[in-house]
Amino acid sequence: MSPNTSLSPRQLAKAVSMVALGGGVGTLLRDLLLRSNWLSATAIPRGSAVYGSNIGSWTHQIPWMLLVINFIGVLAATAALAGPLRHHDPNDLTRLVLVTGFFGGFTSYSSLFVAIAAIWHLSAPAGVGVLVGAVVSGGVAGWIGLKVRPR
Repeated sequence: MSPNTSLSPRQLAKAVSMVALGGGVGTLLRDLLLRSNWLSATAIPRGSAVYGSNIGSWTHQIPWMLLVINFIGVLAATAALAGPLRHHDPNDLTRLVLVTGFFGGFTSYSSLFVAIAAIWHLSAPAGVGVLVGAVVSGGVAGWIGLKVRPR
């Protein structure tokens, strides 16, 4: 099947709307999970950055919840793209709202790298360790997503 690469203005507007809708829902869910902060040993005080403060050692800076969110998002998006959405046109609305929109908004590697920068300023080796761990866990999540994809 050849992908549909040219869209009419109406189709483009619909595609952009679907990505925005999915992205808004994914971003909202990520924000709610980050604010719940149930994976952190210490609660985030109101008014501070969502990913922690500079108080304490670098270990308090590790964005555990964001690492879990990114792992789950990569795994689910990979499973969807390798499974039920495998033969869908890249401009298919289901694929756009779910993968590009929802999982694009749900995962946040830019926020992760902001957190890694904060760790780097406290301990460069720790920053490199968290960075490598994040990249490797993304690869592992993708590999698992390919193996456990729904048929």
